[in-house]
This record gives sequence, structure tokens and C-alpha cells, in this order.
Amino acid sequence: MAIEINFPDKILAGVNQSYTITSDAGEPAGTIAIDGVELGHRVIRLGAPKDSLESTTPVMKYKVTFFLPTDSSGKQVKLAFRAGSDATEELRDVIEG
Repeated sequence: MAIEINFPDKILAGVNQSYTITSDAGEPAGTIAIDGVELGHRVIRLGAPKDSLESTTPVMKYKVTFFLPTDSSGKQVKLAFRAGSDATEELRDVIEG
């Protein structure tokens, strides 16, 4: 499966963001940045997906939350996360909120 980030249709500047990360390789850790400047964030364990039994699956869901500054409109947000040997890096456009 690897590590996957579930993005919304639009990423708005000036509001709190909350995305779901699914991983079968443990708790994800990483960075979120705008123009190379890292943003503070939190990763919260949610548990196993609803369609599985937590005791029988390595797949877990996590929530990453952070705030995108108002001046990030028109830029790209970079999310780079790793869990075990799996990694993902995503760039997404930020629009005015």
C-alpha cells in the first residue's frame, strides 16, 4: 500500500488544514513547507480504517493538521512524509481563502 495523503479539492490560504494520511509502515513523520520555509504541524493517530479490524491490519490512518498563512496564496505547499521505508512528496497549489 505505501503511504498516501488524502488532499481536498482546493487548498486555501489563511485557514487551518487537516488531511488524512494512510500508512501500512508505521506512523508518518515529515515536513510541510511553503517556499522552503517549514510550517509547524501535528500528526494524530486515528486508528485502523473502518473496513478493517485494528488487530489484524498494519494499515492505520493519521491526521496531519497545520495552518497555511494568508500570504501563501499563489504558492505551492510541499508535504514530504516518510513511514518506515515508504515515502511520499507532494506539491499542491494554494489559492486565496
